[in-house]
Amino acid sequence: MEASIKIKVPFYDLDPMQVVWHGNYIKYFEDARCALLDKIGLGYKKMAEMQLIFPIVKMQVKYIKPSAFAQELKVSAAIVPDESYLHIKYEVCDFSSGEKICVAETKQMCVDMETHASHLALPEKILKLINA
Repeated sequence: MEASIKIKVPFYDLDPMQVVWHGNYIKYFEDARCALLDKIGLGYKKMAEMQLIFPIVKMQVKYIKPSAFAQELKVSAAIVPDESYLHIKYEVCDFSSGEKICVAETKQMCVDMETHASHLALPEKILKLINA
């Protein structure tokens, strides 16, 4: 399962060297992740209804090439099969050329919203949504 979004780099995401500051890619990952989770029926509103939260417990990012002001980017998010975590891979590419700019992965642990107890495995109802 995968979802992609298009982002036009805003001026306020640039650093003093006039390229996207590295931390702003994390916002782009979040936007793509939201599109992906909505697509599978596991958006943040649905998580709240299920009394579950999914904090990020691990993130890896590899920066390949910088992005510039007004550059159009394609940000893709895809679920990686994993029974313990909501594991997502990301890819940021130039929208026109397809040239890779950045790749990343996140792992999110399932946590009970009320008790804050961690699930050591994803609940069956979450696995069903992911695997549907």
